Amino acid sequence: MPVLQLNDQQFPLQAGTTRVGSGGEADVPLPADPGLGIQAIIDRAGQGPMTIRRAGPSASVRVNGVLLGAEPTPLMHGDKVEIGGVELRFADDAKGGATQFVSASEIAALAGSKRAGAARPTAASGGRVVSLVDGKEYTVPSRGLVFGRDASCDVVVAENEVSRRHAEIAAGDQGYVVRDISANGVFVNGERVKGSQSLVRSDVLRIGKEEFRFYADLLATAPAPAAQPDGAAAAAPPAPAAPIAAAPAAPSRPSEAERLAMMSAPTPLAQPAYEDPRPVLARLETLNAGPTRGATFVLRTPLAHVGRGAHNDVRLADESVSETHAKLQRREDGWYVVDMESTNGTYVAGTRIRGERRLDGSPDIRFGGIKMRFTSTDAASAPPPAAEPRGTRAIASVERPKRAAAAPERPAPAAPSGGRSALLWLVLLAVIAVVGFFLLQGRA
Repeated sequence: MPVLQLNDQQFPLQAGTTRVGSGGEADVPLPADPGLGIQAIIDRAGQGPMTIRRAGPSASVRVNGVLLGAEPTPLMHGDKVEIGGVELRFADDAKGGATQFVSASEIAALAGSKRAGAARPTAASGGRVVSLVDGKEYTVPSRGLVFGRDASCDVVVAENEVSRRHAEIAAGDQGYVVRDISANGVFVNGERVKGSQSLVRSDVLRIGKEEFRFYADLLATAPAPAAQPDGAAAAAPPAPAAPIAAAPAAPSRPSEAERLAMMSAPTPLAQPAYEDPRPVLARLETLNAGPTRGATFVLRTPLAHVGRGAHNDVRLADESVSETHAKLQRREDGWYVVDMESTNGTYVAGTRIRGERRLDGSPDIRFGGIKMRFTSTDAASAPPPAAEPRGTRAIASVERPKRAAAAPERPAPAAPSGGRSALLWLVLLAVIAVVGFFLLQGRA
């Protein structure tokens, strides 16, 4: 049965409407000011999914740290719900399941070699993981981050093969370490973890069927990553013994650190400073007032995701934008924007879209509270429709002189008038001839 957990208390959620807040009308009372009133309403129709919505415009409701907008949002097993400053957790026993075990032979087959390739060591700060399923980002707190099936875990993976407490990530002396406390194992880059393992930046953790990408601050003194952005950085590694003392004095070190910091930003748009050879397909320009006005995002792929999460191609760090908010997709007949069931909606030319909408021209698009102008380079470089009318007008101008030249030929009926005068002369000559004939006959 679905429940809301408040510390050690559990409040069952029946079909219909459940009111959450303070006062005598609350089905789930909160330890808050009685004058707060009802803040949230949880609805369930039959056996359908649970949804939560604000009870009024002034109500403050957050789901997994995201402020709820006017539209309701579905609740999933393990969601953290903050209502009126009180944190609760939504749990569904139907997602609990039973832990499954694998055999010793399967464990031996799954256990592999160590990670291949150059490692990118991290410091024990800035740790976070990003779900590759829904794009949610989870920060690793000082006490550690716990994965598991139980609703009390920091990251809930509601699958039968996932243990109630499956794994944890914590800061150690040499950066962050993942520890396997499960029956079915934790996998890093496809290899099963044997007890515990240090994590490096961009490692992919697999827990059950879900995958998470790990990020953390890179070590400022690590020489190996410095050689990756370009060939010129290869000159930096020859001095491994003195990076700590010499780093502040060397003029090239700050630029390399800045470049590494740029590469460590959790967005695919934060790339090294080299020129991307791929052509620009479209641009998004920020229209909001403030320091970000005019900021432009360049799209070089026919599919780009927009949202607040680190996995997006266009990352908008604003509370009104959902973790995975929308996507832009180029198809045969043009560009489309697809709303990914965002909380605060996607708007095209001031109208909220449902599903998807084709982008004609250079429309304004609003993702939550961020307004942007979309421009496709295809539309800018294709003006053939305007060229056709000019060709038609040119043909018409060529035909006009032909009609004007034919007009003067009409008033030339000179041949008929000349013919009539000749006929008169013939008649006159005939008359003279006849008269002459009769005169000759009379003399005879």
